[in-house]
Order: sequence, then structure tokens, then C-alpha cells
Amino acid sequence: MRKYFGILSIIILILTILIMQFFVAGKVSGPTDMLILMIGVGLAILTALLSEKGRLKTIVLSLYAVLAVVFISVSIIFAVAHM
Repeated sequence: MRKYFGILSIIILILTILIMQFFVAGKVSGPTDMLILMIGVGLAILTALLSEKGRLKTIVLSLYAVLAVVFISVSIIFAVAHM
């Protein structure tokens, strides 16, 4: 079962983004949005960390690291641009 945790991790992340986009956005308060997003991303990272060692685990964790760096970079750029 741990063999498929890498694929499950990607599916959880995609489902979280789709749920946020189509079912939650604009219908609930900001903290609730944040909580749903944090739970979904947390589960995705947890399943990636628990997956078997191998190429898929490395790819998934590298993808999440790149996404985190891009998010932080874009956040800093927007913060500096709006000063």
C-alpha cells in the first residue's frame, strides 16, 4: 500500500485545489478556506513522506519543494511591489 502513497499524495493535492476552486471559494470565511487548504496540503505532504523510498517519492517531494519556493517568491515579489 505504501507503494502508491506518492500517487495518492498528488491526487490529494489536486482534489484539494479543485475543491477550493469550485466548492469553497467565496462561500465560506477566509480562516475556513485556510484551514481546508492547510489540511489538504498537510495530508498530501504526509502521504508523500510515508511513501516507499524510490524515484516517485523523490519526484513528489521535489515538486512540493519547488511549489513552496515559487509560492514564497511570488509572495515576496507582490509584497515588495505593493509597498
